[in-house]
Amino acid sequence: MADLVALLQLLGAGSVGGIVAQYVGAGPERRQARASARGAMAALEEAVWSEGAQEEWGRLRSAQHTFEAAAMIAGVPQEISHWYVKTRSAIYLESRRSWAEYPDPEYGGGVEVELLRALNEATGLVYEALWHPQRTRYRWRRQLKAAKANGRAAVADSSMLARALDDQTLGPA
Repeated sequence: MADLVALLQLLGAGSVGGIVAQYVGAGPERRQARASARGAMAALEEAVWSEGAQEEWGRLRSAQHTFEAAAMIAGVPQEISHWYVKTRSAIYLESRRSWAEYPDPEYGGGVEVELLRALNEATGLVYEALWHPQRTRYRWRRQLKAAKANGRAAVADSSMLARALDDQTLGPA
């Protein structure tokens, strides 16, 4: 009976040790994945601004796919990353419309501040999910719902932008 107890203790200690080692050892990898997602966010943020070139849509889609893959690896909830990508598409479409109206290299392609503020709530959600995943775990659904409501209210005047935030797929304008 003493051998059985000793064996159970040994198995229990090994299991706990394995779990702790896995959690502690994965810390640097998680930090690297979050940093990679942040880098993909920066590339996507740069790709949303239109300068009237033909290849912009392809560059935007490539940046979106890179971000979605990095966010998935970093553990960002898929609903948050999808909303973020949709808001970036909406900003791109507005930037492209603005460029078509004012093709000026210095001022063309801009987006109204109110629209940008409403759509950039998605950026805050992604940051929070990346850097504070434990704190975000219980609040992100409520915050995402509020961000979606604010974003949709901001684009209510534009049917094109409203479709960009609602559609599953989006083609070039």
